[in-house]
Parts: sequence; structure tokens; C-alpha cells
Amino acid sequence: MLIILPLTTLIVLFIFFAQNYPWRKAILSAAIVWGVFIVATTELLSLFRGFSVVSLTILWSIFELLTIALVLVNNRQKAKQALSQRNSYSLNTFESLVKEAKGRWFLAVLLLAIVSIITLVGVIAIVAPPNTWDSMTYHMSRVVHWIQNGSVAFYPTYNLPQLFHPPFAEYAIAHLQILSGTDRYANLIQWLAMIGSAIAVSAIAQELKADGKGQVFAAVFAVTIPMGILQASSTQNDYAVSFYILCLAYFVLLSINNGAKQTSYFFIGASLGLAILTKSSGYLYCFAFMVWYSLVQLKRWGLRAWIAVFIPSAIALLINLNHYLRNYSLFNTFIGAPENFASAYKIEVFSIPVFISNLLRNLALHADIVRNLNLENYIDPTTGIVNKVLVIIHDWLNIDMFDPRTTAGSYRGVPGISFNENIAGNPLHFVFILLALLLLILFRKKLKNKLVWTYIFASITGFIFICLLLKIQIYQSRHHLALFLLLSSVVGIALSKIPIKLIANSLIILIIVASFPWVLYNEFRPIVGEKNIFNTPRITQYFVNRSHLEQPYIEATQFVTDSGCNDVGLSLGRGITVGNEYWEYPLWVLLKEQNSQIKIHHIQPENVSNTVADRNSHKNFDPCAIIAIRQKPELPVSQIEFKDQLYIEKLQKKPVNVLTD
Repeated sequence: MLIILPLTTLIVLFIFFAQNYPWRKAILSAAIVWGVFIVATTELLSLFRGFSVVSLTILWSIFELLTIALVLVNNRQKAKQALSQRNSYSLNTFESLVKEAKGRWFLAVLLLAIVSIITLVGVIAIVAPPNTWDSMTYHMSRVVHWIQNGSVAFYPTYNLPQLFHPPFAEYAIAHLQILSGTDRYANLIQWLAMIGSAIAVSAIAQELKADGKGQVFAAVFAVTIPMGILQASSTQNDYAVSFYILCLAYFVLLSINNGAKQTSYFFIGASLGLAILTKSSGYLYCFAFMVWYSLVQLKRWGLRAWIAVFIPSAIALLINLNHYLRNYSLFNTFIGAPENFASAYKIEVFSIPVFISNLLRNLALHADIVRNLNLENYIDPTTGIVNKVLVIIHDWLNIDMFDPRTTAGSYRGVPGISFNENIAGNPLHFVFILLALLLLILFRKKLKNKLVWTYIFASITGFIFICLLLKIQIYQSRHHLALFLLLSSVVGIALSKIPIKLIANSLIILIIVASFPWVLYNEFRPIVGEKNIFNTPRITQYFVNRSHLEQPYIEATQFVTDSGCNDVGLSLGRGITVGNEYWEYPLWVLLKEQNSQIKIHHIQPENVSNTVADRNSHKNFDPCAIIAIRQKPELPVSQIEFKDQLYIEKLQKKPVNVLTD
């Protein structure tokens, strides 16, 4: 299968870097170069509308062969020397099980637990189809549009996030989908990010002077985060952006500890570029690390430090340049978010009381520690108490807890425990972070590591920006995943400093045991229970979030394919608001399943994207059928006029209508 090309190339890249780098640095370096190659090839092929299976096969093959050649021509003696140094390095810093077999069995058990969790999540990622709400509206929808168009150029759409949101995670998904001819591997990007993040946090812990135990503890903490477990088998992008944020943090620490080198410039810049090309939260979390890096270089080199800052910044800009230009050409802003979208998420009033409110409400998303530990039969859940405290504090601050200027969507206070990847909190891990900070304060004289505290400050700064700039919403805990991962290394260090090993070991075992419900009972992709991913039809799993849409979608798409129509127009609402109300991707799945040659385009959305309807394949598009969806029954679609042609309703299966000429 052609899908093997990107995966084997990643392995070969690791082998290449492993000739000179310690194994964890080699893995992170390989992942960064891999990501840059995906961006470069996607943007290059899009210029010629050549984003296809043939072109990708050729480019991935050439890249892999070139990398193999570099591995082979590398000086054998140098490789042997590097291998020897790397093994010695690993033994000294990771306190390998081989060196200290006696008494290290517990670390082996922890590593086995890490592998078990990652493996189970990987099975879910491959068996279950993409079915996250956002995936059905824009993540996967933009992927199939790109594949059909042979380009990532903008196209008319009823869902503008398909255009302006950072696209890297979907670029990677598109490569896998084009090469495999299926979406069965789409969830693997987040899963690979989970693996990379576990490695990254242990490497960061190493740079923060953690011993082997602390490094393993950090990895355990990272892979057991509930939000992370749920997302790692999905096509969301929070794990993907978190991974590249971790890469940036690691290479910044490496530069601070060992001095900046030209290779560091590339990896810092590429990590930054890939992070912000994956999700806008990357800007918030990366900012403090780039300031920290810049200040250290300025202290070391004075005015000459401009080179060490300019080169990474230029690389990051270059990685994002094409996406910026596309956004600017259509939205007149490089970030691309239309005003009505930005106003829905940006805080509209700034003051100290508002910041305190948002800080506390964000933290309270992780308040349900009682149900996290399954103690609700013995102890009253903490959510009610925390909510009452929040109300009292807001009364004291004299501000409205649900002020629409600081609150988005359906936020109604402190949420309970959840197995939903969109809103799940991490109560136990939050408690452990607080415990870790307390332990580091208690052990500060023994630790004597200012680097750790600077790292903590840089990590928390991104969270502070979220509280300062973004309205609170029920989905906000997704943005917190990067924070929990960044602080995993800190938790690993703190727990490893507990003098009584039994206590430290018991705490880490508690984290592992408490995490398994999120592995087994994912709300949308469960592996146990009456209806699980193994006994539920794949088509049905696409609709697990909105089961009432399955039958209307099936009947509507069957009607279209039975008619022999090869050009289908989509009319999804009006396209005025920027939201994710209409599910598009399942229509592609059902239509393409019946006719792989079918063409699908959005027709006359009432937004700015319609200005590109006269470009490329959209220009001459004349549908023989239109699938129209209106969520509100008071907006029936009995006829649509498009390009002077009148389309009349022929099938109605609420909320879906099929119209033909």
C-alpha cells in the first residue's frame, strides 16, 4: 500500500538523525522534517493543481530514497562513534533498565502501561472512522475538497473555517487519504502526535535535569491525560499542535543548555511554524518560549543575536506564508478569521476582574475530581461547591458570570466529568499539577534548578493568554491540552523527588488506573459496551454525534446516485454565519461510496468565499442535482435557481432536500 511511504520515510529520517543525535532528539527532529516536507509538497503541488496520488507517490519515494542514500553514504566510523556515544548518553541520563536492572522493574511496568494505552488508542484510531463534530463540518470536509480540486486553493464554501483555519493537520491527513484511498488512517495524525508527545515530554524532563524515573513519570502523566486519550483517536488538531509546541519547548531548552547552533535555528523555526500552521492556539503557547529563547541569545551574543532570532522567525514565516497570503487575498487579514467569527470567541472587555473571572472559570473546567476517582457514592461531587464559590467570587467582583462579552456559546458553569473529546476535563491531572508545584516549592533548596521555574512560567504564559483573550466556552479545555502536556515534565520531576518511593509509585499507578475509563469508554468511539466500534457499522459511526441524520443522508445520496448524476451541488444553510452547524463530510462518504467519479461543489454561499466561484473547476460547474440542508424546518427549500437554471425539489427527507433541473 502506498500509505506505507510516509510512515517508512519517517522511520528512515529517524535512522538518519540517530546517526548523530540521541534517540529522542532524533525522533523529534525526524517528525519536524517530516512535517516540513508535507507542507512544502502540498503547497508546491497545489500551484499546479497536481495534489494527486501519482505526484505524492513520486515525491515521497524520491524523498525516502534520498534519505536512505544519506544514511548509507554517512561515514560508517562516524555512525559507530555516534552509536557508542548515544548508548553511553542514554545509560547515564535515562538510567536504563539494562544498567540498573535491580530495582528498576517498576519503570519497566510503567513503560508497559504507556505502550498498552497507546496501542489501545491506536486500535481505536484505525478501526473507528472520523466522527468528531468538527471533522464532519470542516476538518475532513476541507480534506476531500482539496483532494477533488488537486489543490489547497480557496473554494466557495458555506463553512468558512474550512478556508481560514490553520491547515497543517489536515495537510497530513490529506497525504494519508490520497495515498491510501480511504479515510481509515485519518485519525493516525493525532495518534502519532500522542506518541511523539510522550517522547517529547520525557526529553524535556531530561533537559530539566530529571533522572530516569522522572522522565518515565513525565511520559506516564502525558499519555494518561483524559482529553489527550480521547483526542488521540480523532481528527481534531489539539494533540497535533501540542506536539509541535513541545518540540519548540524542547529545542529552546536544548539551545539554552548547549548553546544555539545552526541546526537549532532550523528546528526552532520549523517547530514554531508547524505549531501555528496547525492551530491558532500555537501562537499563544509559543510566544513565551520564543521570548525566552530570544532573551537568552541576546544575553549571550548581544546585537549579534539577531541572526539566531531572525533565522527561526523567517523559517516559521516561510512555512505559513502561502496560507497567510490566501487568507489575506480573501479576508484582508493574514489570520483570516472574519469579524463575526472573531467576535464570537474574543473577549470584548478587558479588566482585572474579567481576567480573574476567566482564569477561575477556565481552571474550574477541571474541577470534578470526585467523579474522576469514582468516589461519588461516598463523597458529594465537587462541581456544585466550586460553582457556588465561583458565583460568590463573581458577586464580589461585581461582574456577570455569564456576560456574553466574556462568555461564548452554551457555557453554564462548572461541568461534570465527561468522555466527550470536545469538553472533557482533566481533574486528577490538574490536582497532580498543583501537587507538583507545591512539592517543587518544598524541595526548592534541594532542587536548585532555576531553569525549571522559568520553564513553568513560559508554559503557564500560554494559558494566561487564553484567559486574557478568549471567551470562556464549554470547549475551552481542548486548548488546555498543550498546558497539561508542557507541565507533564514538571510533574515527573516533582514526583520523582518524593523521598518515600512507595508514595511516589502509588501516585503514578493511580494516574494509570484512573485513565483507563477514557481509553475504554470514549463517548464517540467506545471499545466496550453494547454498541462499540467493533460491532457498529462504519457508516453508522459517522453519525454517532447526530444519529437522526443517518437515514435522511442515506436516502438522499442514494436518490442522487440512482439518478446517474455525476455533478452534485451542495446548499448548506445560507453560509452567512461562521459556524459548524451543517454536517458535510458524511455526504461525501456516502456519495463517493456509490460513485467514486462524482464531483461535489458548494453553490452560491452568501459569504465572501463565493467570490472565488469563477475560478478553476468551479467556473464551469453545472450540477445535475443539488442537495440542500436546512436545520430549521421553517426554512424549506422547494426550489433553487443557479446559473439561470431552476432546480425543483424531488425528494424531502428532513432536514435534507434533493433538487434536480
